[in-house]
Amino acid sequence: MYHRVLLPLDGSRESEETFGMIREELEPGAEVILLQVIPPARTQRVGGHIIMGIQQEEADRIEALGYLRAVSRRLSGAVGDGGSGNWRCEVSVSNSVSDGIVNAARSGSADLIAMYTHDRKLLARHVKTSIAKEVQRKADIDVRVFWSHELEGYTHGDRIAADAAFDFRILKQVDVFRDLSDDQLAKVAAIGVTTTVPAGDTLGLGGESGDQLYVILEGEAHLTTHSEVGEISVRIALPGEAFPLATLLGSGTLVTSGRALTDMQVLAIPRSELLDLCYREPELGIRVYASVGRLFSNRYAETLAHVAIVAERELRESNA
Repeated sequence: MYHRVLLPLDGSRESEETFGMIREELEPGAEVILLQVIPPARTQRVGGHIIMGIQQEEADRIEALGYLRAVSRRLSGAVGDGGSGNWRCEVSVSNSVSDGIVNAARSGSADLIAMYTHDRKLLARHVKTSIAKEVQRKADIDVRVFWSHELEGYTHGDRIAADAAFDFRILKQVDVFRDLSDDQLAKVAAIGVTTTVPAGDTLGLGGESGDQLYVILEGEAHLTTHSEVGEISVRIALPGEAFPLATLLGSGTLVTSGRALTDMQVLAIPRSELLDLCYREPELGIRVYASVGRLFSNRYAETLAHVAIVAERELRESNA
């Protein structure tokens, strides 16, 4: 039995599901360390701007932490601790992925490294598996390496059982996804997790990095923005809406804060996985971002109209 396990993640669903392969071998109250290794960033010139390496590295680190925290919530929820268990998220900066993993295991006093390796053929297979082999060679603790065929039962079995009640066609009514085909909707639904959000819970804070896109299935959310005079109400998000859309743009920094106005049921879609899906499925990505652009345009027009009405009213009052 293990009391502290290190799970190196590469952003793929398979690397995340290695936890399901070893969780029965963990002691009660065991700690799980989720790790992502990122390369050091170099200072570079982009157009007429200079991007400092330390700034890019910090942005990469924040994005990686957001991804790891989203995974920890999903995995901890799957084992029934509601996200309150012994989970830790770590980001290692290293030129060598294998060194980053081994050093994190040592500094964290892990007694097991569980990792996924991609199936490849011929030369590509040898190149890809070299990381796992290097970790096995350098580590002085147990290293368990899993291949995709070993994960199929857990990845497709437990996940489908957990979300069997969710009908992906519901997404056809959602503003961001209504232009997708049934096949594309099913792929989006497959990376989301349905969850209940009690009234009053926070669903993202303005100015922070967003790691989830929420699709409202039931209930309402109150969206606000911060100003010098306090929080200003923006609007009420209703069933059939996805928010916060800023999650899908740039670094994912949120413009508004969201709070459950009532008890809610949402489909939580990890930002990293949705972006990866859009990259892998260009047609799907084009349709999603066309919808996002249209929604932002409409909301911008509504905001301008509202500002014009307020300005006109204030002018009338000042001239009275």
